[in-house]
Amino acid sequence: MSEVKPMFGTEKLARLKKVLLHSPIESLSTITQSNYKYHLFNYVPNVDQYLLEHEQYAQLLQAHDVEVLHVRNFVHKTKELLAKLPNLPYLHDTAVVTSKGAILSEMSPGTRAGEEQVVKEVLTNIGIPIFHEFETDEQFEGCLILSPTTLIIVDTERLNPSTIERFFAKALEIFEEVIYVEAPQARRFMHPDMIFNRISENLVLYFPPAFLRTYLINRYKRIEIDLKTYLGTKNIELVEINDVEQQNWGCSFVPLEPNILIHYDMALNDQTKKRLKQRGVQTIEFHPEALLAGGGSLRCLTLRLWRA
Repeated sequence: MSEVKPMFGTEKLARLKKVLLHSPIESLSTITQSNYKYHLFNYVPNVDQYLLEHEQYAQLLQAHDVEVLHVRNFVHKTKELLAKLPNLPYLHDTAVVTSKGAILSEMSPGTRAGEEQVVKEVLTNIGIPIFHEFETDEQFEGCLILSPTTLIIVDTERLNPSTIERFFAKALEIFEEVIYVEAPQARRFMHPDMIFNRISENLVLYFPPAFLRTYLINRYKRIEIDLKTYLGTKNIELVEINDVEQQNWGCSFVPLEPNILIHYDMALNDQTKKRLKQRGVQTIEFHPEALLAGGGSLRCLTLRLWRA
């Protein structure tokens, strides 16, 4: 009898099948001129336009045959938190879904604390187990999957180095290796996808200045590496973006499938778009206006649940 494969997991960069989104109907109006910085927004959003653009993004995914689940349809115990968490739409930061279950973040103290409780309930209710969750005194907001064998962890201002150190052994239960990056402790590098993202098995977009030191960690060794050289041994090409592109979420896109990206239309300059096109990359562009208030990308808004 053949083994039944789980209908969740995103290690392999295959066709995107299912995602989780959250439209902040209950909470977005709590962002005001006096608290938007605390809530990590760039400015006070136009609520109606923000919600409209969020719905347009959901419709774009559905038009490309991606099943879209919504947080509010799967919460009961944590339903009251929806009105208190204006950053909950940025679900990408709260978990990474593998075929062994979800790696659930422990969100930083402050405005984002508690988001992981909502996401845990949703994932449980839709049948995705929790592979690992951090303790309440730890801090860990996200990691990146490069391939079924490689996980990338970036030491940003939203992660605690001691928490990262303790997590390595757990990560190596699923992955053969971890690439660990020391990055500048600055908001523009708040999460790993701000500096690195996979386009296909053989192509990556990245921002070199953010890679201060890089290490390869497996069950047997820990060595410092040059990222570009090491990935070159795996036949992975790294395409650089510049400073302006990085600040416009250049690396933070949603791969619909290998070499097909969903991305903000203003994130990359014409030269980079041309370089990607020459490599066979197709970009489905989305124009943001009100969404920019939240300081996040379409990728930030999207918890990928299943690729197949």
